[in-house]
Amino acid sequence: MAQIRDTDTQRTFFLRAHHTLGRDAERSDTVVSSPITSRIHVALEWDGDQWNARDLSKNGTWLGNKRLISNESTPIARGDKLHLGAPEMPALEVVDDGPPQSTLVGLNGSDSLELASFVFLPDQNEPEAVVIYSFHRRAWMVHPMEQDSPQHLERMLHHGDRVGYGGREWQVFLAETEQMTEISTAPESSLEDIEFVFHLSQDEENTALELKFSGHKLDLGERSHHYLLLHLARLRADQAASGYDSLTQGWIDNEQLKRDLGLEMPHINIMIFRARKQIAETLTTTLDSELLVERSKGRVRFGGSRFRIYKGAALTHSMPGQQAQKQ
Repeated sequence: MAQIRDTDTQRTFFLRAHHTLGRDAERSDTVVSSPITSRIHVALEWDGDQWNARDLSKNGTWLGNKRLISNESTPIARGDKLHLGAPEMPALEVVDDGPPQSTLVGLNGSDSLELASFVFLPDQNEPEAVVIYSFHRRAWMVHPMEQDSPQHLERMLHHGDRVGYGGREWQVFLAETEQMTEISTAPESSLEDIEFVFHLSQDEENTALELKFSGHKLDLGERSHHYLLLHLARLRADQAASGYDSLTQGWIDNEQLKRDLGLEMPHINIMIFRARKQIAETLTTTLDSELLVERSKGRVRFGGSRFRIYKGAALTHSMPGQQAQKQ
């Protein structure tokens, strides 16, 4: 993960994809307070393959003992030293020239966590919240687990925000600027491309799940969160058979869902996000798993409309997709 070090203070800074250094605390990602430093002195920019330095200053920037040409990109690499304002100024050393990486930077002794598709906080075993990337909102979101309607408490994360759970605290470091797309690849698949095949044991104690799409079959094994999806899918199929249209079928109030499963909502929320995480990480193409379980004002439903449910060897429920549903 890209980093520079101030050799004067020995402080280390992570680098954003477009990272500015200068005196202006409002406009610079890293503040350099020397009086001969310009308000925005130099920009360090990731071009997809390497880092480049671009001098934007009045007094100049030196790479080693060579002055950079104003406003011209110059490649830099690990071990290089930049001097802002004069060649004798304390160096800023490139200590890691890897790609920029959005991160939850640990505070007060907490470990730093790279922002991936799903990050459970404070840890995987007893999560109190999860950080995900929302393709719909093109932003990182944090969802708490403790409420029946977590969408009412979810919040968008911005560069520099702080989050704390389980006695630990992190600061949000977003490698991309606010104007850029954090995850540039839009989902290649939709739920309509996937058929969910549930295998339920006769005693309903074990639930396995297979995904079928584009001629492929993925075995997701047995998981407790598969039963939650099956329960919601079964309800959707039953209501479709009763004549409910595609917009209304499958919705269930959270209170009823808690009674059906014998679980409290924090546990159900954890299962939902673990199901989303497993499916998103198993597929060979990207999927906006946010739609796997839809939410609306204290109720939820299974988002898929192509599925089969087997209990033992018997097919008990089947839905072929939106095109075959009653309207």
